[in-house]
Amino acid sequence: MVNVEKGEVNIRPMESRDISAVLAIYDKIREEKIPGTKRSRLSYRGTMTYEEVASTNPGGPLDLSFVAEADGQVIGFIWGRLAFAGIPVDEVGIIHMIIVDPDYQRQGIAGRLVNALAERCHARGVNTVRAVIDERHWELQNYFQRLGFHRSELVIYTRTSKS
Repeated sequence: MVNVEKGEVNIRPMESRDISAVLAIYDKIREEKIPGTKRSRLSYRGTMTYEEVASTNPGGPLDLSFVAEADGQVIGFIWGRLAFAGIPVDEVGIIHMIIVDPDYQRQGIAGRLVNALAERCHARGVNTVRAVIDERHWELQNYFQRLGFHRSELVIYTRTSKS
């Protein structure tokens, strides 16, 4: 683990020049095992491509993504977007993914990334931030609860586009 002081970590909006660094962190953690299970943290997700991240237009008008840097190196990121969802339709901030390099975890960096996204939402007049979490990933659920999130009443049903 690399210890960094709070002032040594810079949180800033993600830009397209950060995509390669984001993918490197994603790949680094993708096969890391979840404690107490045989599953890896992101094995269900598969690889993430440059095109997939670039298509979200980092820094664009709907983007809520941020990176954490230490010594000029990206050490974590939160991937988020503004969306219109729910009944009635409401503008919400959606957290799709948050990852901190394992060498820098447990130092409050992820919480700072979440707070940066929430502050950006507040500045835009968006009152709701949602995180989509696998129901089997109790560790991540507990983490978000500690950050002040609560389980919503929404239930998401998914169907492939082929019937």
